[in-house]
Amino acid sequence: MASRISQPLRSAFIGSIARPQARPPAHLLPLVSVSLRHASSSSSTFGLRAPPPEAHPLSFKDAAIPYRTVQLVDPESNHLLDPQSLRSVLNTYDQSTHTLVLVNIEKEVPIVKLINKLEERKKERESEEKARLKKRMSIEEKEVQISWQSAQGDLLHKLNLAKTLLEKGDRVQVVFANRKRGENVGESKKNEIIGTFHEELEQVGKKWKDDETKGNIHVLYYNPLETTRNQVQNKVKDQENAKRKEKEEKKEARRRKEEERRAKAEARNALKEQEGISP
Repeated sequence: MASRISQPLRSAFIGSIARPQARPPAHLLPLVSVSLRHASSSSSTFGLRAPPPEAHPLSFKDAAIPYRTVQLVDPESNHLLDPQSLRSVLNTYDQSTHTLVLVNIEKEVPIVKLINKLEERKKERESEEKARLKKRMSIEEKEVQISWQSAQGDLLHKLNLAKTLLEKGDRVQVVFANRKRGENVGESKKNEIIGTFHEELEQVGKKWKDDETKGNIHVLYYNPLETTRNQVQNKVKDQENAKRKEKEEKKEARRRKEEERRAKAEARNALKEQEGISP
């Protein structure tokens, strides 16, 4: 005999499974399908892979955009057009030259924009060139270490090294310190060495900070002269301009060569057609 279920209990059970769930607006329903992957029975708990990180919401492009309805930014006026289906927008441009990207998903209807791939790549190259130029023109800080016990020849070598770095446009710290197990050097000798370095470095640089002394360690701080920095920056700019000009000339040479090849091919085809119709 079939078991009987009381009417109140039956009503509560049916109500719990038949209650409709809230659904998002139709234009926000994703177009992507969800696939389920089952682990094999032989996989161990330690062998399971971690799920891949979720993609950024604005990283979807073209047909991968997970919205049925979108609002396009007019490429000419930069104003928003009326909402339309994603499919209709995808049919309005060539994906070999343009790409459709999401720019805002906080609005009621997601906003998309058409990007010219050639122009976008040009902007990226210009940005990369500016960053490279800025890095090359920035001041690098170098350190020259000298022991108080250094011989006269070693002192002269380190002095010339510090001057060379300043002439290249770098900031220089000259650090004097005792050599391990070295004989102590008198204060008069130290002052003589420091004075010689100041006298020579002031010809190619300018102090940007007072000397610092801590125990047997003494540090000099020098910046390159402003005229030197300007010369270095102008040299870097000239090098970058020359490199850019060389690239443009090579590109133009390839373009002319391609045009010549195409013109010769067209001339051969025209000659073949003429020979084919001649009596």
